[in-house]
Amino acid sequence: MSYLLDEAVAAEALGGGRCRVQVTADWNTANQTPNGGYVLALLQHAVLQESAHPDPLSISITYFRPALPGPGDVRVREVRKGRRVSTYDAVLTQDDKEVAHAVVSTHDWDAAGSVEHVPHTAPDAPRPDDCVDVSALVPAGMVPILDRYRYRAPSAPGWLTGRPSGLTESLCWIQAADQRPVDALLAGAMTDAFPPVTAEIGHLASATIQLTVHYRRRPATVWALGHVTSRHVIAGYHDEDVELWDEQGRLIAQSRQLAILAGD
Repeated sequence: MSYLLDEAVAAEALGGGRCRVQVTADWNTANQTPNGGYVLALLQHAVLQESAHPDPLSISITYFRPALPGPGDVRVREVRKGRRVSTYDAVLTQDDKEVAHAVVSTHDWDAAGSVEHVPHTAPDAPRPDDCVDVSALVPAGMVPILDRYRYRAPSAPGWLTGRPSGLTESLCWIQAADQRPVDALLAGAMTDAFPPVTAEIGHLASATIQLTVHYRRRPATVWALGHVTSRHVIAGYHDEDVELWDEQGRLIAQSRQLAILAGD
């Protein structure tokens, strides 16, 4: 079966660590530009085609300018090939302009260590079927990326019901609209797929400047629970932390980004 995300990140190998991609508008945000998590998935996918290891461990991406729908080139460079962890960098270029730069560490979960200490458990939340269908509250086609996912929350977000809470925190289940199983590629995209919780203080549109994702296991789930928090909004910039948990209450990924509020 072909899934939407896999089609959107498909790459034509050109040799020498280069590939050609086709950026789509189907993952646009409220800013009318491709979502940062989607761009992250494009670069991560390109790196995994070149990697000595099968699994991403972390990715840190800086966005120089918004991507645009249309063709682009990705150049992947091996920085260091290690026994346990290897590192690569990747640059997305469109119209001879660098759009985004990522540093990606890869490894093999089957060869990972065994030490575990997990005092912080998954947030308590009803199962997705017992939650509010948040997707039904957003008109189809209004924000393309929101049509790529399905959202379920314990209660309807205040900003969507005309009663913003003033609390920049949310708990929400997320699933690919075509029910694609979650893997590292989708998990990375998902960390930037939640509406910014700054909407609860009247600011929905924001643009990511820098995003880092740490992967904590090979996922095996279809729904993921996202705990999203913005702790500080200063001078028009805001942070956003995301923890992504699977249906069994296991941590899949953690992310942190710095973003700028649109229009500020």
